[in-house]
Amino acid sequence: MKKVKQILVMLACMLSSAAIACTDARIVAKDGAVVIARSMEFATDLASNMMSSQRGKAFGSGVIAPNGKPAASWKAKYGYLFLDGFNMGVALDGINEKGLSFEYLYLPGETTYQSIPTGKEAQSIPYFLLGDWVLGNFQSIDEVRQALREIYVYAQGLPAVENGAVFPVHAAIHDATGKGIVVEFIKGQMNIFDNQVGVMTNAPRYDWQITNLRNYVNLTPFNPQPTVVDGIDFVATGQGAGMFGLPGDISPPSRFVKTAFLLKTAVPVDNAAAAINLGEHILNNVDIPLGLARAVVDGKEADELTQWVVFKDLTQKVFYFRTYNNMTLRAVSLDKVDLSEKAPTFRMPLAGQPYVVDMTKQFVTP
Repeated sequence: MKKVKQILVMLACMLSSAAIACTDARIVAKDGAVVIARSMEFATDLASNMMSSQRGKAFGSGVIAPNGKPAASWKAKYGYLFLDGFNMGVALDGINEKGLSFEYLYLPGETTYQSIPTGKEAQSIPYFLLGDWVLGNFQSIDEVRQALREIYVYAQGLPAVENGAVFPVHAAIHDATGKGIVVEFIKGQMNIFDNQVGVMTNAPRYDWQITNLRNYVNLTPFNPQPTVVDGIDFVATGQGAGMFGLPGDISPPSRFVKTAFLLKTAVPVDNAAAAINLGEHILNNVDIPLGLARAVVDGKEADELTQWVVFKDLTQKVFYFRTYNNMTLRAVSLDKVDLSEKAPTFRMPLAGQPYVVDMTKQFVTP
């Protein structure tokens, strides 16, 4: 408990000096398959687990709203798989058995959660349970959008920590039809945006990121034609000259622009398998190796890195993941996991040692 508290306090301090660099992208194949690709960057080991949550699981019992009255409680309609952090067992990222996806990304400097009107305590949810509420209760974006109008999401310290930190986050939610929304809490109000671009990163807020794309409408995947000036031919130095000005740094606005450009210009893929492959290539462009992103906190250097990356096939309901130390893509199929009401909770730590396939014996003689 003491260690977790120290970690969270340190991370809360870091928010003012370091941007947590997560990226989310939606890929829709020509056959209608929907894949969500998402990276998780953090400066302290999240010790994330993949976990199962069963139908009928009860939530909210004993959760008290800020005014001392009971907050919302519910029983999950649907089972789901999710990733947690710090072994806390709450959903930071997940997919349910209906193909609904949820992920939390950081939004520092912008986020202020809602206040709860008197008499609405039973419609209030602490922000760290929003992922479980969404994944356990809904199967479509239309359902989620309607239900969000009836709840209040409030700030509350994480349950594993006495006087714990409150993290500023926004949510990307997608369903198996390809629809998506972004949910942010700005100045105490819930803002819901249609995620037509299919991209989310971090600060500034989502509508600013969309407006910022107008600064890059000149970008093209095609090479420019040679220009002749005073009889001299000026030819582009090589492939990619039409992308001159495409941001290459790892700041949230730059990652948003670059990911949006890659999604827009990539050749459409045929199916979910090809979408997973495309998602890997896109997120490779925003991968953060240890040492590239640094901050000094209380006189000590903290390094951010890409801790894990997930790919969620919302059509076939398959949850793929890889980690910093093990780039091998691994998969868990929801239809092979017992999500019935009386099933046990399954837990699988993501961390693992580097994995290498020795191909020496695969040589053949002509």
